[in-house]
Amino acid sequence: MKRLFVFVLFFVSGIVFSQDAQSPVVRLDEAVNSLAGQIHSVLTAKGAESIFIGQFTFQSNTPTFISYWINQLTDELVNIPGRRYRVSSAASSQDAAWTISGEIVQVADIIRVYTRLVRISDRSIEGSFTSSFLRDANINEMIYNDSSQGGSSSAAAGVDVYEWDDWDMPLFYELGTNPNVPVINRYLSEDDDDFFLIIPDADGRLTAETTGNLDTYMFLYDYETEEELASNDDGGSGANAKITYNVRAGVSYLIIVCGYSYSTTGPYGFRAYLTVREGSSSFSNPISYEIGDSEETAATVNRTLGQGDEDFFILLPAINGRLTMETTGRTDTYMELFDSERTILERNDDGGTNTNARIRYNVTAGSTYFVKVRGYGQSVSGSYGFRAFFPGSALLPPDEYEPNDEPSLASHYETGADQRHSFHSANDVDWITFQITRPGRYIISTRGANSNRLDTYIELFDANLNRIAEDDDGGDSLSSRLSLNLTAGAYYLKVWCLDTEPDQEYILNISAAQ
Repeated sequence: MKRLFVFVLFFVSGIVFSQDAQSPVVRLDEAVNSLAGQIHSVLTAKGAESIFIGQFTFQSNTPTFISYWINQLTDELVNIPGRRYRVSSAASSQDAAWTISGEIVQVADIIRVYTRLVRISDRSIEGSFTSSFLRDANINEMIYNDSSQGGSSSAAAGVDVYEWDDWDMPLFYELGTNPNVPVINRYLSEDDDDFFLIIPDADGRLTAETTGNLDTYMFLYDYETEEELASNDDGGSGANAKITYNVRAGVSYLIIVCGYSYSTTGPYGFRAYLTVREGSSSFSNPISYEIGDSEETAATVNRTLGQGDEDFFILLPAINGRLTMETTGRTDTYMELFDSERTILERNDDGGTNTNARIRYNVTAGSTYFVKVRGYGQSVSGSYGFRAFFPGSALLPPDEYEPNDEPSLASHYETGADQRHSFHSANDVDWITFQITRPGRYIISTRGANSNRLDTYIELFDANLNRIAEDDDGGDSLSSRLSLNLTAGAYYLKVWCLDTEPDQEYILNISAAQ
C-alpha cells in the first residue's frame, strides 16, 4: 500500500499499530484499500462533492477495530489519486452530501464488514460493499479490546481467536479420520460456551473430546432440530469430556463445550474424528436381506457389533403382511424400523428371546424399509444374528381341545406326556384338568412349539379352584415353569398368553421331577 511516509504509526485506545511490511494487520489494510477503491469509483461516477465517514458497529459496541477501520478508510480516501470530493471531519460533517457507515459481523473465523454508501439528501443507498478476511489473534485483540478500560485486552480474560461463537455462528470444524487429528486450542472464560459445527461426509462413529487439564463438559445436538443427542462430563482422560455417537452423512451436528461450573476457566484443546467401520453398513449402504416366507426357512445373517456400532438392513417385501424382524444370539441388541424416508416406525429392546430384539409390523408390498440394529448401550459388543420372515396367518386355528375356556369345559391331560395346544386369539384361555395318583414333586411347564419366545402364563388350582401357584417366565426365556410338591387328587391348570398376537402353538408337560 503506497504512503507518503514509509512508516505511519496509529495510536488507538493505547495500542500502537505499525504499517510496515511486518504489520500484524496487513490483511485488514488490504481489505480497506480495496474498499476505498470501490467507494472512490462510485463517488467519482456520481460527481460527489463531499463525503463523511460515519459510524461502524459491532454487536452494538465500538471496539478498537472500528476506530482503526475508520482511520484507515479515511486515510485511503484522502490520499487516493484523482480525488475531486472533499472528505469531511466529524466537526464539519453537517456539510457533507454523502456518508459511509456499516457494521461488522463474524461467521466462525471470518470477519465481514458490510459498508453502505448513502446519499444524505434522500437517504438512497448508492453502493453496498462487503469486505471479508480471516482473523487472527491480533485482529481478535482489536475486536474485543475494551476501550473503556484504557486499552486493556479482553484476551487477558480468556478470549481466544475464535470468539465470539454462539449457536447462530458456530465454528465450523472439519472432522479428522483418526485420533491423531490436530487439536484446536481454545480458552473458556467465566460463563463461556464454545460452539463447533460438524457435517460428516459419511455415516460412521463420531468421537469428540477435549484435552488438557481443564474440567470440561460437552453436549451434542442435531443442529437443525435442536434435539440434544448426548452429553458427557468426564468420559475422556482426567476431567476431560468425550462423546462417541453414530452420525449420518450430510447431517449438521453442533457440539458445545463449557466448563464444569460457572467459575471453570482456562485453556483446553478440542478434536473430533469419524471412524467408518470396515464392512459397515448405513442408510446409504445397507445390507440387503431376502425376507423368508416362514420362520423355519428364514435365513439368519450373522454379524458382529463393536462398541457403538450399528448395522442397517434393507427389506423389500413382495407381499402385504405382518412381518417379523428379530435378532438371535447372546448380545443385548436394540432394533429400530424405518420407512424409505428414514422416519422411525417402531423400536424394540427385549421383545425376542432373552435380550434379543423383535419387531412385528404390517408392511406393504413394494415399499422400502430399513432396520437398524445396535447394542443396547454404547459399551455393548458381540456377535448376533438377524432374520425377517412372514409367519403366515397372524392367527392360529383352534386346537382339538377347544372349547376349554372355563373350568367346566377343561380338557383332560395325562401326566408325563407332551400335549400340543394353540391360542387362536390373544384372549384365548385354556383350562386343563389332570389327576395326581402318586404324591411327590412335579414340574409343570409350557413352552412355544417352535421357539421359547412364546410368552405363556400358568396358574395352578386345586379341585375346589383355589389358586395354589402361578408363573410367568420361570422356564427358558418367556416359557412358564412350576416345580412344587403335589398330593394325590385332581387339579386344574389355566394357561393364557401375554403376546398380543401369538404365532405358534405351545407344548404342555406335567411330569414327576427326576
